[in-house]
Amino acid sequence: MADVDTRREYGGGGGFRQNGGGGRAYGGNKRKRGREDDDVEQGRPDRRPRHSEAPPGTRLRRALLEIGDDPLRLPQEAAQNAAKLATENYEDEYVRDTFCTVALKLAVEQPFKIPMIAGVIQYANADNSEVAKDIISKAASQLQEYLDGGHWRELKLVLRLIACLSPLYEEDGVLPVLDELFNRAVDLQTASQEDAVGLELVKVILLTIPYLLAANGDAALQQAASELLARTDIIASAQNPLEPLVDPYPDANSPDEKPMACASVISLLQRQLQDEESNGWPLKCIPRVYDPSFKQANTNGDAPEETKSDEEAKPTPKHAFPTITVPSTVNPGPKALFPEIYFSLYADQEIESVPPTSSISACLLRDAILDTINILDFNRNATARFLNDIDCYWAPDTFVKRSTAFDKLRDMPSGKSTWKPEDVAIDAIFSQIFQLPTPEHRLVYYHSLITESCKISPGAIAPSLGRAIRFLFRGVDSMDMELAFRFMDWFGHHLSNFEFRWKWAEWYA
Repeated sequence: MADVDTRREYGGGGGFRQNGGGGRAYGGNKRKRGREDDDVEQGRPDRRPRHSEAPPGTRLRRALLEIGDDPLRLPQEAAQNAAKLATENYEDEYVRDTFCTVALKLAVEQPFKIPMIAGVIQYANADNSEVAKDIISKAASQLQEYLDGGHWRELKLVLRLIACLSPLYEEDGVLPVLDELFNRAVDLQTASQEDAVGLELVKVILLTIPYLLAANGDAALQQAASELLARTDIIASAQNPLEPLVDPYPDANSPDEKPMACASVISLLQRQLQDEESNGWPLKCIPRVYDPSFKQANTNGDAPEETKSDEEAKPTPKHAFPTITVPSTVNPGPKALFPEIYFSLYADQEIESVPPTSSISACLLRDAILDTINILDFNRNATARFLNDIDCYWAPDTFVKRSTAFDKLRDMPSGKSTWKPEDVAIDAIFSQIFQLPTPEHRLVYYHSLITESCKISPGAIAPSLGRAIRFLFRGVDSMDMELAFRFMDWFGHHLSNFEFRWKWAEWYA
């Protein structure tokens, strides 16, 4: 057998072919590196890809979409950064379109973030009034479309955004619009006592007032809101003839025998706002994002230095409120409306794990959560994550720390909130499962939300579900028959996803 030289030649100027097909072409690499060195010496651009910063429009879009999501970041800081990004690049057409489009889309798709988006607009208005002017104009145009089409949820949310911008208006802002909506509600209720569209208009009014006054504490505005509240009492306090049809516990012999107080939502709102009025409109749960005195710390963590321009506060640019025409004939909208009952498994118990029905926070939290659930029905995973993070979107100290054990709520200091974010979210989901005559979406969607919530935070959700199941089981005898079947369907579906684990010994005869 002939000897075979297996040695590889690494030297010389030979390339891959000169190595006999084996090894690495070190000589070729040497020449290649030489060419790269020549490129650098001759001033040729480096051909290697480098990381480049995203354009301003892309960064602005991301900043708006993620605002409020980080619990470790102050909403004022996030709002200021987004506003700065918008004002410094507002000459860019893409930035202008992105800011207006994303801000208005967030208002009707992620209601939790409306006060934060309003804060961004107010910060931007201080540096460039054109930003707020464009947003107000486009928001008014959308509001008119929703009003003409009878899209009451979208109308309510855009009206809320406009109300949160109340300090920017030269005139009375949204109050004349609310007055006109009330006049239409009176006309509808006068024509028919069974009308539900008028109730929906009153509900929109009552849910707008808190955000309006939280954004603007002007005494004249508070007085005007109090006068409007006195007028809505005639409709909100009257029982609608259709309410018994949506009562979840119709078989109870008396209201005291019902497992829960099944009051209508607008009657609760009316009483809650009257209590807030008597206490000076504290509205503690609504976040106040815009703070003209807020200064971000430097990159070193030091407090910002005061400058002469900071000492001389600039006046806030004001804008004319756009014209909104409330049609004389109200479009009832594409969906049938019924009176709404406030269904809660945890409210008004010895230990308050959710806001009591006497607090305006109960209706404000419930309204924002239900809108989020029913708007984002196309993505149950994203919706479940929003519900898991609801404590990020409200004022500090509104909730206790996540996953706080129910037994530890007794030990909370006096004056501290004992509201569990998990209980508030689960309570809202069950209110949709047990809504009469039918919920907005298929029941399996609400089932899946509970399942996904359990997967995201099993240690926090499971105890809340256990208390909810026991509460429902105790009152099943007086429950509406349709709702009893819904309870059985959900319970069976839920257990099938978790290996049918339950403390069955509790229900033995």
